[in-house]
Amino acid sequence: MSGGEALAKCLSEKLGVPAVSQEILQDAAGRFGISQALLLQQLEKSKGLIPGPSPERSLFLAAIQLALAEKAARGPFVYYGHAGHLLLKGVPHVLKVRVIAPLARRAEKLAENQKVSFEEAKKRIEKMDESRIKWTRFLYNVDWRDPSLYDLVINLDAITIESTCELIVCALNQAAFKESFASRAMIENFLLASQVKAELATDDRTKGLELEVTAEKGTIRIIGSFETVGIFHSGKHRIKSDLTEVARKVPGVKKVLIGMADISVAVE
Repeated sequence: MSGGEALAKCLSEKLGVPAVSQEILQDAAGRFGISQALLLQQLEKSKGLIPGPSPERSLFLAAIQLALAEKAARGPFVYYGHAGHLLLKGVPHVLKVRVIAPLARRAEKLAENQKVSFEEAKKRIEKMDESRIKWTRFLYNVDWRDPSLYDLVINLDAITIESTCELIVCALNQAAFKESFASRAMIENFLLASQVKAELATDDRTKGLELEVTAEKGTIRIIGSFETVGIFHSGKHRIKSDLTEVARKVPGVKKVLIGMADISVAVE
């Protein structure tokens, strides 16, 4: 009830580009066989705290990132909801906007739309906000209310959707958000890295590892950490070999560079 969906649709019409949201999650879940419901169960079990590495969470994030990368490769679009912009690191000219509105105004709108009392509407919104805080901490380890995660934070209490739309279009016309040959190359690199990350998240040899993947002109860099049992590190070379083999399965990969930190686990 803050106005984000209405703003996204306004921008979509003014810019002549598609607006997407929940379908990105549905596409990711459908293609990789991981459900949001399963992740929500993990979230509830963790009582809102950041859990350890989860193969399901890694796969879900890799799937969403790939869906966004493929969308970006096809051209401009407006994405709203679900903090997906946090997965677009390395993609140029992404304008990140957060819209806010006073709780009372949001509650009034919800009460009118759902025919409930103001107090009931307020409770529902507060509960949903708390769920979103836990969800983004669980997935991204950030607080989505942090203004430093955005380029613009706009309060819709005193400005209309139409005026906000005009402000954002004006911002998009600045040089920092103009497409160029270099920015297209960066998007292609991001797409290749996302394809490799999704492959690593689905292969039995490498799934569940916490990895950062980047790409540049066909060279893939994989950075992460893994645990070795006891004082021996015989598994180190095997894991690096597996990472290389899995990454090379992706078309367009020419070279694989790996930087891994060992975490020894003592066994008594």
